[in-house]
Amino acid sequence: MTGTADDPLRVPAEPTNGRYRDGRTARRLLGAVVVAASWAAFDTILGARRIHRAMVSNRRSRARSIQRAFPIETGDTVMLGDSITAEGDWSAALPDLRIRNRGIGSDTTADVLERLEDSLTGPPGLLLLMIGTNDLEFGVAHAQTVRNVCLILDRVSAAAPDTRVVVHAVLPRRDRYHPLVAPLNAALARVCGERDLEFLDLTVHFADADGMFDTTMTDDGLHPNGQGHRRWADLLRPVLES
Repeated sequence: MTGTADDPLRVPAEPTNGRYRDGRTARRLLGAVVVAASWAAFDTILGARRIHRAMVSNRRSRARSIQRAFPIETGDTVMLGDSITAEGDWSAALPDLRIRNRGIGSDTTADVLERLEDSLTGPPGLLLLMIGTNDLEFGVAHAQTVRNVCLILDRVSAAAPDTRVVVHAVLPRRDRYHPLVAPLNAALARVCGERDLEFLDLTVHFADADGMFDTTMTDDGLHPNGQGHRRWADLLRPVLES
């Protein structure tokens, strides 16, 4: 039993020196920081992005349904990717080419792999693939992203061996995922080199002095705006017409 000389039943008070209080306060602050950081990570990576994916699932299904209703015809040029591709008015931007827009917003490499057959009927004469930026936001490892791209290329080669394939580098960004773009593009370039495929890297044309997406060509730091799309079309024209 604890106590004091004056009162044997009295429990001694905790030490009240400044060092004890400072240590207890520091532990509490550290715990709060850890909880806040964990929640921020969940909200950004697992929460907000996955909630957004659930909200757009009907839109994605509808886009796939529309694309299947108008299948690719022999010799068409297919632009395959995510919202960056989907937002382009390619028929107007490149009127001399039979462009078929097969971009769907929020798509990852796994999504394109799952719906790839919809873009290979015909088969197309040329397939331009730009995909992978959404993988960065979902925390998909570069190795898995590259593996998915390799599977996409394998399926294209098997289903449409005469189709010309051009793999487009992921465009720069203006957020915390930007540092991940260059390593991913380097890995994709190696894959194309090993397979003797064309790798189209236009990042220098969209980057500012810091290597990030030039603000004159994007409004949100991720998607090209009107000026960005015009610039993109001008750069693509000689490649696609060659």
